[in-house]
Amino acid sequence: MAEQNRKTAEQRELRAKAEAVVDNFIDYLLAIRRVDDIAHEGRHILGIYQSHGEIPRGSGFSGFCTLAAKVDRIRFQEVTSRMVEADSIVGQLAEDHQEAVCLDKLLRGKTRVVAIDPLNEKRLEITYTTAYCAELLGLSQDTYRKRVSRAYQQIENVLQQISQVA
Repeated sequence: MAEQNRKTAEQRELRAKAEAVVDNFIDYLLAIRRVDDIAHEGRHILGIYQSHGEIPRGSGFSGFCTLAAKVDRIRFQEVTSRMVEADSIVGQLAEDHQEAVCLDKLLRGKTRVVAIDPLNEKRLEITYTTAYCAELLGLSQDTYRKRVSRAYQQIENVLQQISQVA
């Protein structure tokens, strides 16, 4: 029974590639969001105040034009071809599967809180667990695991199709 659950080297390699695709997809989403945030900076009074430290007085506010600096910051946001390819692959998944696989990759197993017990000075790390991730999405643990598993299977199928075509 345990033999059927063991993965071959090829299956492990394919899963690693699928995880890399999810990493690139997350990087793509973050890069696009940063560009959007930069583009919308300073379009309101609080944004101008944050950028310049004072509220504009009239239409001739000195230092108002920061377009060149914004363009430079946007230009330096790198969106690679791998990120775009990952977007096209993960974009084929259902939205609930995308959420589950991204949340799993971003959080599960990572440290959430580091605490030191004041009585005995022991360090305690609390990590994001499957239960916590499932709770964030409002799912049962079993449903969460199935969504993540199915998402990775679908990504692996697409990667196999791409490798067969090439």
